[in-house]
Amino acid sequence: MTLTITDQQNTPLLHSDTAQRMFAADPDMQTPRQPDQYAYAVGFINAKFPNLNLEKELYQNSLLGSNETQLPMLENINDDIALQRLNRNNQLYQTLFKGLNQAKNRYIAYSMQWVLDNRYNEQMYTLLIPTDELLTQCITALGRAQNDEAAQMVVIGQLQPYNTIQVQAIVPVSALPFGDVLHGDNHGKEQFQNLVTEITSLDISAGDTDATRALNYTLYNNPTVYQQSYHLCYQSRRDGPNPNGYQLVNVDVQTSQSGDRLVADVIFAYQGINTGALQFWRSRVDVTGEYPFMVSSWEQYLPSSQQ
Repeated sequence: MTLTITDQQNTPLLHSDTAQRMFAADPDMQTPRQPDQYAYAVGFINAKFPNLNLEKELYQNSLLGSNETQLPMLENINDDIALQRLNRNNQLYQTLFKGLNQAKNRYIAYSMQWVLDNRYNEQMYTLLIPTDELLTQCITALGRAQNDEAAQMVVIGQLQPYNTIQVQAIVPVSALPFGDVLHGDNHGKEQFQNLVTEITSLDISAGDTDATRALNYTLYNNPTVYQQSYHLCYQSRRDGPNPNGYQLVNVDVQTSQSGDRLVADVIFAYQGINTGALQFWRSRVDVTGEYPFMVSSWEQYLPSSQQ
């Protein structure tokens, strides 16, 4: 399965809302102003110590309580090299949850460097956390089981310089319609689980363009993608042209202007195992503003030869 990202944006009218997403200018039209750029990214929320002093503060606080509150992983971190090694430890989040989840360490949590990593533990973004409620969600996100992909979070916000997001919302993927996929009738079937894993692996994109925002939104807000993919791949009619089913061979995202809205077609291409014939289906998403929404969940699609 391959992924193709295509931006097909018509030249916008300057008075439209969509035009303001693509190009914005000061009232005197002398100096162009960059439009807001949004992110809809998926991954694991983690925290790092920005300096040795903060690490020592959390460790010393842990010694003031019972044995249950102590954090032995933080012991003997005495220089910046050791601190960097600690920050790279893939199990650090478990220790931090134990420490930062205590009310007395709330002030330390405010000073931590919060980051979003993809499913391969590669850092995508630094997170700016503006509210106490969002900070609570970040701390809670550290309390996950190891390698639990259902514990990933959707982070929505405005892009800032240096791969930073000013966070507006944090939502567990399990709380989105994707939760129906995790707990639906087909969840216990190995073929269905493998298909879900294959499709959700597309979420490693940074979600920082209109096309990749639409893709990430579709993966976690449109259960029909998984249900229909499973039907095409494993429940094909035995008396039909492709009794052995179809294979998902490509996912393409094409953005375009629709009136004063910016929309994206997330297109899934399936190839018949017996005939080689292709079927195309799309999910249509509005990505004009910071929060995407579904326009059409699932419909057959005929690609244009001009695309």
